[in-house]
Amino acid sequence: MDYNRSLMKQIEDLILENESLKCENRKLRADNCSLRNRVKYLEDSIDTKIAAAVERNILPLAERISELETQIVQKDAEVLRLKAIINKDSSNSSKPPGSDGFKQIPNNREKSEKKRGAQPKHTGHSLRVPENLDKLVAEGKVTKKLVDYTNGAKEYVSKWIVDIDIKTVYTEIRYPAGVRLTPELQPEVVYGNGIKALTVLLEQEGVIAIKRLSDFFRMVTGDLLTPSKGTIEGFITTFAGSIDDDIAAIKETLLNGLVMNTDDTPMRCAETYEYKKDGTGTLKTAEKSTFGVNIRTYSNEKSTYYTVNPGKGDDGILRDNLPPGFFGILGHDHDKKYYKYSIWNATCCEYLLRDLKGLRDLYNYPWAESFRSFLKEMNAHKKCDQSFGINKCEGSLLKSYSERYDTLVWDGKVVLAGFEPGTFGYDELRKMVARLRDYKDAYLLFIRDYNAPFTNNLALSSYEDFRQNETCAHVKHGRKSPVASEHGGGYPTL
Repeated sequence: MDYNRSLMKQIEDLILENESLKCENRKLRADNCSLRNRVKYLEDSIDTKIAAAVERNILPLAERISELETQIVQKDAEVLRLKAIINKDSSNSSKPPGSDGFKQIPNNREKSEKKRGAQPKHTGHSLRVPENLDKLVAEGKVTKKLVDYTNGAKEYVSKWIVDIDIKTVYTEIRYPAGVRLTPELQPEVVYGNGIKALTVLLEQEGVIAIKRLSDFFRMVTGDLLTPSKGTIEGFITTFAGSIDDDIAAIKETLLNGLVMNTDDTPMRCAETYEYKKDGTGTLKTAEKSTFGVNIRTYSNEKSTYYTVNPGKGDDGILRDNLPPGFFGILGHDHDKKYYKYSIWNATCCEYLLRDLKGLRDLYNYPWAESFRSFLKEMNAHKKCDQSFGINKCEGSLLKSYSERYDTLVWDGKVVLAGFEPGTFGYDELRKMVARLRDYKDAYLLFIRDYNAPFTNNLALSSYEDFRQNETCAHVKHGRKSPVASEHGGGYPTL
């Protein structure tokens, strides 16, 4: 009995515990469901917040990134533009060599297979005793001295020394006491023609400043002669007044030549002429600064003529009075004012090669190198023809060159069409293509007519000979000046 009662008690306890567990289970299920609903709510809420954050922050950030990328592209273009400006010099643009400053300019010459130094069959230029030495001695042009250590021996070995002996020469000119002297012959001490001619040579050709020139004569004459600034300027003025015939002959040689090269270069000067409408001019002297003037050179293989004008305009060309009366081949550096003069214009292809080099190096246009190679090919063919005495390009080849020129210009247009206006290098390429298209005849004249030069460097080299030191060049505007000279000619005797 007790056992059964005990067993029943255990069963009842288990039933009660089971009911309790069921109630607790139901409660846990209810809590679990509530938690699931809460999690679902939180998940939905988080997604909403993330979406809102993305909409509020990420999208503007993307726009900002895009804006920054655009700025980077713009700044890269600006960096390239500034680098192009910095790297632009006389080797890849029309800038004059004087603007290069201390910048090291690369050598543009094509690499040659020849060895350095003198080439085979080069005669050399060593010192020699002239064969007509005795004649020169008789004419008083040289002095011959002899230092004899042979004691009269008939066989000897000679060593020659050539030198210059600068001495001051005082020449006394006597007249009979009863002779009536003209004003020009009044007793006085004057400078002779030798020192006058040497002064003009050193000041004009040597470009030595007047003060330094005065010191030079003082030193070489042992303080005997020290010509003043006014005296030296008087020598130059006297000489300038004596070369009218020489200037006229130089102009005639230029006007009658088949080719005339011209070039303009700016320069600073202490004096300038201010011209009125009637053509008259007034000389002005700078006080605290200097004037900008234009040096123009006209050259052919025989003569060179320099002029000085206040500017580069047509008024100066008309005052020079050379291009308006010239009817041959006028070579220049694509200076548009010259196209209205002469019958034929030979535009400098060396100048063009530099500009194309700038398009290649500064703006990264491979097309420019193709055009450079084409120009060099034509020039090489012309040189080859001339070396064999051929003075005209063969007709079919000339036609081929003309067609290839047009094709390359068209290729340039295609390259240009691939860029948006205003982008880096666009304007430079546009101007070059238009220039080649509009001035084809001038750029191909050198191959159509072998008399036309490929380059205008004859005018440039003539000017560089003159402009050795622009700060010391005493160029007088509107005055006759010995800057007009004929190649190989000396100064006339004063």
